[in-house]
Amino acid sequence: MKRRSMVIFLLIFLYLLGSAYAAEGPGGPSGSTGGGGDSVTKSGGKKIVKLDLDDMIGNLEKWKQDDPDEYEYMKKLLHIPFVPPKDYTVPTVLIWYPSNKTDITRNDELEIYAWVENDNPIEVRSDVYLWLEAKGPGEDNFTRVGSQRVILANEYSEKNNVTTRDWSGITPFVDSREVGNATFRIWFNDMHSTYHTDTMYGKPYQRDDYYSALELDLVNSPPEVDESSIRVDPPRARYNDPIRYEARFVDTDGDMINVTLHVLDDQKRELRNETQDAKSGTNATFVASQYGFFGEGDAGKNFSYFYTYGDGLNGNSTEIFSGPYLFPSPKIFVSDPDVEPADENRYWWQDYRFSLKVKNPEISNLRIDLYTSTPSHPNRYQVTKTINTSEDAQDVLFDLRPFDVSDANQSFTYYFKYSATDQNSRESTGGISGDGINRKIVKYPIYSKVTVANILAVLLAALAVGIVIERRLYR
Repeated sequence: MKRRSMVIFLLIFLYLLGSAYAAEGPGGPSGSTGGGGDSVTKSGGKKIVKLDLDDMIGNLEKWKQDDPDEYEYMKKLLHIPFVPPKDYTVPTVLIWYPSNKTDITRNDELEIYAWVENDNPIEVRSDVYLWLEAKGPGEDNFTRVGSQRVILANEYSEKNNVTTRDWSGITPFVDSREVGNATFRIWFNDMHSTYHTDTMYGKPYQRDDYYSALELDLVNSPPEVDESSIRVDPPRARYNDPIRYEARFVDTDGDMINVTLHVLDDQKRELRNETQDAKSGTNATFVASQYGFFGEGDAGKNFSYFYTYGDGLNGNSTEIFSGPYLFPSPKIFVSDPDVEPADENRYWWQDYRFSLKVKNPEISNLRIDLYTSTPSHPNRYQVTKTINTSEDAQDVLFDLRPFDVSDANQSFTYYFKYSATDQNSRESTGGISGDGINRKIVKYPIYSKVTVANILAVLLAALAVGIVIERRLYR
């Protein structure tokens, strides 16, 4: 049909152009050849101009560009409206939605069909072009969904003159930011006129699964966070450690979830925030070193954090969680803690030497405390030393007698505590095993001078007491 109209348009245009050219009288003798390959002949006293088709197309394109208003007016003058054949009827077009689901989500893949009945004889049928159109919540206009469908004149069932076209797996509202009414209709053209199924009928049609306009309800379920999955690992770390924030979010509609991590300083003020998109049921992971959350100046501080999250329609936030605590930067380097008894028998009355190595050129007046621990005397403070450290490892020695008779036959531990932070971000070595103390509780053997002297002293004391009692009672 369109090709026939174009041919008629070109023929009339050629006729008018030739008449105008003949009336003006082209320069040169009758029957001469004009420029551009056009030829002029005489027929019945009239001059007829023969134009090449390429020239004709070129002129039309030039007129359309240079003088579009006159070009459109010329088209109206030459337009011959198409008259449908006698007894032609417009095809019946309806939406076929074979589903009972009227509440849909943005990610639901819909199966919508065009049901078309064309009772015209095949010789007067024309092609039918169809578009599915949708209007989402809060929208004023319909937009086209999927791609165009075409029904040729011979593509109907011989039994009932019906055929269908489908739009399968479409998600027309995946980017919607509102919930509510969602309407579908079909736009179609039968080569004669254009129609919309929601307005072409006297009143809305709906029967079984067939609709002139299909109305569904777009709904949304808000995302949720699995609170048991929220963690920062490790909760205590150095500022440049690979600290990981993790949390798992779930959306029953399958929406992508926009997750924002908010990092707070020790005053609960927002320090930084970063955002990721996470699939439902997967972890959102933020690596602190990747985003540069912390620097050396944050060492020794305690931070906290929380999440905000949403699916574009609904949003929420978590409570505030603690962590991480960043260890202070190391000031000293400690190594080789050790203890040596004065005698391999390890008696409680013997001297013990405790030692460790320390180095760092920046610390002066470093205080180091020694503690021992036995069941009889847990966490017993022993002695303190104050030193000036240097670039070279320095031995710090503690010579003392740390135990008494109640510690005999017991095991002991010891630790050093210092007034600066070591390479492990700690201020003590932690408990170190010192093995056991010998079970012997008597300090001297029976044959020693001290023992003999003690025995004699006891005997002499007893003798003296006896003499005093005898003189007083038997005087």
